Amino acid sequence: MAFKAEALKKKANYYSIKEATFRLPSSKDDGEAVRREYTNPKTKEEGVAYERAFKALYGVITGISFPESTLKDGTVLRNLHISLGEDEEGIEQVISVPVDSRYATDFLKRLPSIDLSKEVRFMPYDFEKDGPRQVGISIAHKNAETDEYTEKVDSNFFTKVEEKNGEKVYTNLHGFPEATEEDASDWPFYFKRVSKFLIAYTKAQILPKFTEEGKDDLAFAETKDEPKEPRAKDYAPKVARTPSKDSNYPENTEEEPPF
Repeated sequence: MAFKAEALKKKANYYSIKEATFRLPSSKDDGEAVRREYTNPKTKEEGVAYERAFKALYGVITGISFPESTLKDGTVLRNLHISLGEDEEGIEQVISVPVDSRYATDFLKRLPSIDLSKEVRFMPYDFEKDGPRQVGISIAHKNAETDEYTEKVDSNFFTKVEEKNGEKVYTNLHGFPEATEEDASDWPFYFKRVSKFLIAYTKAQILPKFTEEGKDDLAFAETKDEPKEPRAKDYAPKVARTPSKDSNYPENTEEEPPF
């Protein structure tokens, strides 16, 4: 048997999102913790959690990953991890949300528009205002001159919004999945396609930016006469369906939160 060594797992703080705030697990004895009652969606058992709550988190994105874990009952958990580097005590700070959640989908739509060299502010939101419920994570770059987080990141890299004849027209870009007439009767299937596409796009276009080898590859690609960005449709989930012009599917109505 060949020699191998298993490195110690680095300590990290994992922030979830509950009630539109970032939550860090704590204890009943923590004077800064808030009490949250919950019901296990699978077992229907009720419980109480004590967590520290944060309106916003700040940092430079140092990594993106999609880890999987399996519970004792066989349930597979798939998450999106957004690493924000280490705090002053050397503890890694990570935002962790289910990969199929609306928070994850919203973030991945914004991710290509984020300047990964800049410090950013993350603010989750969940509200209803004159229309459908809005859920996501507002992202803003830090302004180098004012030190304020005033440079908002585009809410959807994959959709162009134009106004024609007094109406908004939405055009999907970069191979983003088109909804079909059949999707109107099975939206969960369409949203699953969107999630798979966003994960594939992130792995192909964003993850290489966090490695020196990947940075070199991307820089080389941009010096060639080919398009700077590979066609997303080449690695998007393939579906044998034909879009219908009469399809009545939800618009991308998510907006920035009212603050």
